[in-house]
Amino acid sequence: MSRKKIAGWLVPSFLVFVPVVAFLMSGQWRKGLVTEYEQTPTARSPRTAEEGSSPAQGETPPDDTVKKLVRTWNQGKVENIASLFAADGTLIIPTGTSIQSRSEIEKMIAEKGLLKETTLSNTVDEIARPDAETAIVKGTYQLEGIKILGFSTSATGFYVLRQIKQEGRWLISRAEVNRGNKD
Repeated sequence: MSRKKIAGWLVPSFLVFVPVVAFLMSGQWRKGLVTEYEQTPTARSPRTAEEGSSPAQGETPPDDTVKKLVRTWNQGKVENIASLFAADGTLIIPTGTSIQSRSEIEKMIAEKGLLKETTLSNTVDEIARPDAETAIVKGTYQLEGIKILGFSTSATGFYVLRQIKQEGRWLISRAEVNRGNKD
């Protein structure tokens, strides 16, 4: 196969695969490692305080879901990642493809083998609380160790997680993962 044909096939495949992996790994390290996110306080926008978004005493903050996503991804627990989504949750990957429902998200992760040999790290840049039952978490991610045709590469980008509180738990109702910079 010529180099042009390989490149013509490899680039579109990479562009579909990397965004999915990148989102799912938003903010994680392999099992047993601590992420940068877990070592430092969460950045919050100035608007957050104005919106009265401080969690009540004993309440789990919305960004805890991101921490769980990272840990779970790095442990390779597909079903636990999917459980962080609402039953009717949506995942939008960088290609624009939308995966609907917790079960479809779990299926896609499992079928693609997205957890294998990758490491995710992230930052939380902003948390907004439009109301007591809704949170919007924005941040950046870096996914390392993506293997394509024997080559190892990484992906970076930003994410927006819209979360809802159900039965005292923050669940992802809509996750949008994008490649590149926000600007």
